[in-house]
Amino acid sequence: MKILTPKPWLTAVVKRGLGAVFGALGGGTGGSALLCFGLFWLAVGAQAQPATAPVGTPGLTADYYRGYFYDVLGFFTANAPVVSNRPVEQLNFAEAETDNFGVGPVATYYGGAGNPDEFSGRFRGQLYVTAAGPHTFYLGSDDAAYLFLDGNPQPVATNQGDTFPFRETTGTRTLAAGLHTVRVLYGEHGGSQGLVLQYAGPNMPKQLVPNGVLYAQPTGPLRPVLTRFEAVANNLRVDLSWATEAEENSTAFVVQKSTDGVVFTELLRQPGAAPGPHSYAAVDVQPAIGLNFYRLQQLRSDRPPVYSPIKAVEIVPVPYVVSVYPVPNNGNFFIKVQPANIESGMLELTDISGRRMYRQRIELRNGAAQQVRPNLATGMYILYFTTEAGTLVQKMLLGG
Repeated sequence: MKILTPKPWLTAVVKRGLGAVFGALGGGTGGSALLCFGLFWLAVGAQAQPATAPVGTPGLTADYYRGYFYDVLGFFTANAPVVSNRPVEQLNFAEAETDNFGVGPVATYYGGAGNPDEFSGRFRGQLYVTAAGPHTFYLGSDDAAYLFLDGNPQPVATNQGDTFPFRETTGTRTLAAGLHTVRVLYGEHGGSQGLVLQYAGPNMPKQLVPNGVLYAQPTGPLRPVLTRFEAVANNLRVDLSWATEAEENSTAFVVQKSTDGVVFTELLRQPGAAPGPHSYAAVDVQPAIGLNFYRLQQLRSDRPPVYSPIKAVEIVPVPYVVSVYPVPNNGNFFIKVQPANIESGMLELTDISGRRMYRQRIELRNGAAQQVRPNLATGMYILYFTTEAGTLVQKMLLGG
């Protein structure tokens, strides 16, 4: 699996750019949304499902223990935590010699206050996988750390011992779409401390596991918010779609884009819908050539924003080609232009002396061939077809 890496665990700087505001039609569960971006309109809907489980709470829960666990996993069941069920947004405790975990008096301090030297932590919750397939997990820590999924006693990734600086270990699992239990065990034993969990998957570059797919309930059924988010290249455009199961306290979804995976700008905004399942779609009509990164920011009335996984799409440049056919013809012909993101062009036909005989603007309709009916006498003409990418000039026999 090819891993696209847009600078791991840096804080993304979000800048508000040009965008479009979309209106949601319908209300209650099972509403539909009509989205417009550029010249594209897409209408999509979803059927309501009975609410049989609580809505997931974003993030994970943390339990902190006094003492270091020395790679003895039974430590976490044999001892009671001093701090229980503390909410954490994601595992992004960058290496530091400060109390970046906020454990305070739970820890033992060898060199005085401010830099905890001995404590252990357990982080639990559920991870929603939005696209089935192989997922690689990157577990960075100082000191020991273990990552477990779905109650499997064999860890996905481990960092054993307490004699190393911050380091990263990996493990890959093929996961079905849906909820998976996640558990991370961690210990700090002198010096600096840190714990970072990243992953990569289908069309997902290496990135922090975001709070929008983590849920603090460690077991039991729950209703996730985001169940699908896709970004797919389509003729020098990018088709975007996402689906939700529960949208309680949702005020808006903001689609953000980036060319480096770090600095994101607002592409478009969809007002939040009524609670219940919904599906959405939109189109980015002007992606950059090369890699484009997309993510969803859900704005909520009850808490800070939550984020989807980042999706990566590569746009490959297409040579400028104008095709005019058939030759010979009966006086009518077709014109087709690549790349497909060229929206229109000006067609002119002159006689051999240069006198203009016909002029028409051609709407190219996403690369589809367009028929031209100039209604001219049989003979030789000069064809000029001009677009933003250039001008084609060629002789053309009509009706021959």
